Amino acid sequence: MTLTNQFRADYLEKQIKRYGATKLSDRELFGLLLSQFCAPRKVSQLTDQFFTENFDLTHISYLTATDWERYFNNQTKAIRMQVVCEFVKRCRQRPPLVLGQVGSSQMIGNHLIEKLKFNRQEVLYGVLLDTKNQIIHEKEIFKGTLDSATVHPREIFQLAIQFTAARIIIAHNHPSGKPEPSKNDQLLTDRLVKCGELLGIELLDHIIIGKNNYFSFREAQLI
Repeated sequence: MTLTNQFRADYLEKQIKRYGATKLSDRELFGLLLSQFCAPRKVSQLTDQFFTENFDLTHISYLTATDWERYFNNQTKAIRMQVVCEFVKRCRQRPPLVLGQVGSSQMIGNHLIEKLKFNRQEVLYGVLLDTKNQIIHEKEIFKGTLDSATVHPREIFQLAIQFTAARIIIAHNHPSGKPEPSKNDQLLTDRLVKCGELLGIELLDHIIIGKNNYFSFREAQLI
């Protein structure tokens, strides 16, 4: 069976009828999706290109309309593909924690995974809480390379003071997908804890977001 035949829609549809969609490989699933936009020979070429440039299917969520236009050389097809990917991403999202009460690091960690895991750059995010751990505001504070030198506590606690927050949780993502903290992450956390003590605004947790998991300084007893 040639690669071109492998990605023919009629062939893949027969495979699904016989074995179910769960039996298709990642390449076959991706090929079937592309077959709605391209001829079979083009599907094979684009599938090879995608899996050469990306480790697995999860990276489909990172692709922008510009990326898809590079694949298809067609703006309309690129936009339609981005709509499909956004639809799938939203279906996978956990129910949002909207101005709810934070009862654990796990609760807020799962909430923040959906917000931060697809960012290609490091993003620093703040969640502001009142004395009963109710979320009163949350906001992206900084985007770029994060370390104790580039992130100043002033910007973080200025936001907390603006909303009269009693506590704050900060989070940032690791684009590598691995949430293990670096030395700079620990230094930043220690610095924010000390500043919070001076201002009377507790740093409740610092959470690092990975691909589908998180690291909590509070759970690890590092705060």
